[in-house]
Amino acid sequence: MSANGQNDDWPRAVIEFLKESLPVDSRSPLRWSDSSMTAYQLGCDALVALGQAERFGPGALAKDRPKLPEVLPRWDDICVTVLGLADVTFLHPGAPTPPEPYQPIRTATYTNVAAYKTVDEARASTDILPLLAILGLTENGRWTEASETIHWRGADGWKPSNLEDVRFVEAVKIACEPMPDDIEDEMDRLVTITDDDVEKSLATISKVKEMYYTNAKRRGQDVAPPEIVPPEIELAHARASVEHSRSDALDWLFYRRWRLSEGWLSDEETRRALEIFHDRLAQNMRRAVISERYNGLVMAELGWKPPAKTFAS
Repeated sequence: MSANGQNDDWPRAVIEFLKESLPVDSRSPLRWSDSSMTAYQLGCDALVALGQAERFGPGALAKDRPKLPEVLPRWDDICVTVLGLADVTFLHPGAPTPPEPYQPIRTATYTNVAAYKTVDEARASTDILPLLAILGLTENGRWTEASETIHWRGADGWKPSNLEDVRFVEAVKIACEPMPDDIEDEMDRLVTITDDDVEKSLATISKVKEMYYTNAKRRGQDVAPPEIVPPEIELAHARASVEHSRSDALDWLFYRRWRLSEGWLSDEETRRALEIFHDRLAQNMRRAVISERYNGLVMAELGWKPPAKTFAS
């Protein structure tokens, strides 16, 4: 057993689970399709990182001679990937109990995994329980201490209250100083939005609107011409568009180079990391670090309403 509580045989168990869970490409039983779904994309990436496949189009192709790499991918990233594919549903306190998945012929049975601190109770397929235990995520029918911050990275496991957790607060301080020079330079570049950036965004938006209108008219559709709005509104939309793009780029900086347990990763650790995009913990750490380093700056994001006076300058 390792320090995190997982069994040293976890790679083989994970590989078997991934091969059974990923959709097989209809063109070949040796190809897995990611179906443009996050969980499947990360699953294919994990098979590649575990030496079992190569990336091939929208999916992965099995290797003729699969072999585990000498340096394994990060255990925590593998755990996030497995949980994204596993038949596990959190039972949040106060929320209605979700129905069990519809099964025309009942084949799966379910049991509950007890809560642990910030991790809620969950309903899990009994088929997945051995793998969760091998990975050190459960023990004696309960989530483990090692699993807690793994769950923070998932959409269903992240809670706003985690922002006040001492582990998160301390991680913000560690991420801010000292910061690797290349990370600092890239962060400074991404939060700096110039008038030229906004003008280019405005020109692109106008061009796209005109293109859609022209193409629609060519197809004989009855559409109104692009709406004429006040210049200050146009500029605000253009600036927000730049901020959306920069926020996404900043998120990727954290997906690739930051983890709660280590802070900023070394080059060696970065090579072991899986690019877990849509990582809620990384996204919220990015927001906190940007706010801390740039005097409360909050960048506009799709699906998230920023407070007033938050534009980068």
